[in-house]
Amino acid sequence: MGASANIKTGVNMDTVSYPEGHVLLRKLKGPMPIIERGEGIYLFDKSGKRYIDASSGAFVASVGHGQKEVTESIKKQLDVITYVNGNHFASDVCEELAAKLCEKTPPALDRVYFLSSGSEAVEAAIKFARQYFFCKGLNEKYKIITQVPSYHGNTIFALSASGRPQYKKFFSPFVKDTLRIEAPMAYRTSVENYEEQGADYYLGKLEELILEEGPETIACVMLEPVGGSSTGGACPPKGYLKGVELLCKKYSIFCIADEVLCGMGRTGHFYASNNDGFVPDIMVLAKGLNGGYAPLSAMITKTELCNVLARESAGFLHAQTFVNNPLGAAAGLSVVNYMNRHNLVENSKVQGKYLLKKLRAELSKVECVGNITGRGLLTGIEFVKEREGKVPFSRKRLVTETLTKKLFERGIITWGNTSHVNGEEGDIILIAPPLIIDATSIDEIVGNFKEVVSDFEKSR
Repeated sequence: MGASANIKTGVNMDTVSYPEGHVLLRKLKGPMPIIERGEGIYLFDKSGKRYIDASSGAFVASVGHGQKEVTESIKKQLDVITYVNGNHFASDVCEELAAKLCEKTPPALDRVYFLSSGSEAVEAAIKFARQYFFCKGLNEKYKIITQVPSYHGNTIFALSASGRPQYKKFFSPFVKDTLRIEAPMAYRTSVENYEEQGADYYLGKLEELILEEGPETIACVMLEPVGGSSTGGACPPKGYLKGVELLCKKYSIFCIADEVLCGMGRTGHFYASNNDGFVPDIMVLAKGLNGGYAPLSAMITKTELCNVLARESAGFLHAQTFVNNPLGAAAGLSVVNYMNRHNLVENSKVQGKYLLKKLRAELSKVECVGNITGRGLLTGIEFVKEREGKVPFSRKRLVTETLTKKLFERGIITWGNTSHVNGEEGDIILIAPPLIIDATSIDEIVGNFKEVVSDFEKSR
């Protein structure tokens, strides 16, 4: 047998390293602990080591791990129906979840399409916009405007739309160019007064691009209402989101809010789009919607837009195997009900303010910490070689990788991202724990974070 069969077996198998076993591991270098169970904000590996999941996995575990209230509801659905073809049947559980989600949206957003991942939902949103304009006879409207840096997924067109050049180098023959505007980032802006002047500056750049390309050629503008991992939770200046909405209306362009990461209570609001009176044409959800209990994402749009497709097409031409899947919807419904019963959106707001305040108090004198920002339980810390001038570290230093590894060794799981400054340099670590977290656990996270970062500062 090949090398892949060379794997430790039995209860004493605590880690696995490629090429052991038959799973193609995401990480192909170094050992990975084997998980045994999850409980609330904690994960436990087979060696018995406890971790605080301070990034909610990939910003997914919104209500924490192993919540019996959630799993029991999913088990009930298993006994009823787990899968039907979306071309043949509808289901009560999908309708119930859709109604729950629409309770929190502006009234115009009232039509939900369920899929299985954020990338799928982003692709669906883009294709919906294109099909709409095609049905209206506006065949030339196909261009997409997105921000840089940004992230919208890893399927080919979602990757094309993402503002992460470093992710595309292997796949450049497949990637389609999209139009780019600068993502608002207070720490990296050229605007003198970000909050007062930022909206006008960034909206001016957007309108300039629309007019340069021709609004008759542009189908949609897609943005993250609060920046995700690409910007370290960067918040747009007041008036920017509403301004984008109004510009899109002015030029008959769809506005798509990608809330895959920042939605579902993560920023202290049920939807990040709830800020600033912002009403997009399409909203995209995933991650926190399913809480990690079953694959589920959603595209939410307006019935008035769907009516155009209904008149001119047989249906929405984005069929996937698990569209409007009852089991995924049951998981999402259980997560939303848990969030409501335990007031987790408010907890995200309260504990998020505490987390931000605590980080700033503890790290303000550490020279390599350039910026700390975020909203709710989505907080980003940017590291710099020199505070004066905001000079980033060379990528060769692997600052993010070094710090996240040291934290992981201490049992604190965080999320790192790089290259946001110029497509190559830039180091960010995000802290985004489950929405159930309390102040005591935040203190433990921040205490470990301070020690690891202070040790790094002393050694550099």
